[in-house]
Amino acid sequence: MENFDIKQHTTPNKLEHYSFIWSEVRLVIAAIALFLGGYPVIFFVLPISPLYGLLTILLKLAWIISGAASGYLLYRWAIGTKTVFGGKDSRDTTAFFISVVSGINLGITGLLGTNIGMSISSSKLIFILVGILYLLAAVHLFRRWNSSGRKII
Repeated sequence: MENFDIKQHTTPNKLEHYSFIWSEVRLVIAAIALFLGGYPVIFFVLPISPLYGLLTILLKLAWIISGAASGYLLYRWAIGTKTVFGGKDSRDTTAFFISVVSGINLGITGLLGTNIGMSISSSKLIFILVGILYLLAAVHLFRRWNSSGRKII
C-alpha cells in the first residue's frame, strides 16, 4: 500500500476541486431538503434512529464543512481574477454565487444553530422555488465545470 501524502490533497487546485464537488452535492441535497419542507434529508431517510444524537452532530459538521468549502471558493474567486470558468458570464457568476451564499448560510447554521435563509421565509412555495433554483445552479455549474476542463476559478 502506498503512503498517503496529505500535501497532495491540500494544494489550492485540489482544495478548489474538493470544495466544488462538495458544494455540488450539497446543492442537490439542500434542494431535496427544501422540497421536504426544510427537513434534513438524513432525518427523512432515518426518521427513527437510535443514532439521532450522532446524526445531529454529523449534520452540523456537514453544514460547517459546507460553509468552509463555499468560503474557500469565494476566497479563491476574490483573490483571483474574479472570473468563473475563465470568464464573467452572468449565468456562471449567478450560479456560482447561489452556491456560495447557500453554502455559507449552512455553515452559519452549523455554527449558530439558526438558518438565516429559512428564517426569512418558511413558505413551502418559496422552499420549492429555491430548491429548483439550487438544482438549476448545480446543473449549470456542473456542465460548465466539465466543459471548462474541470476548473472553476
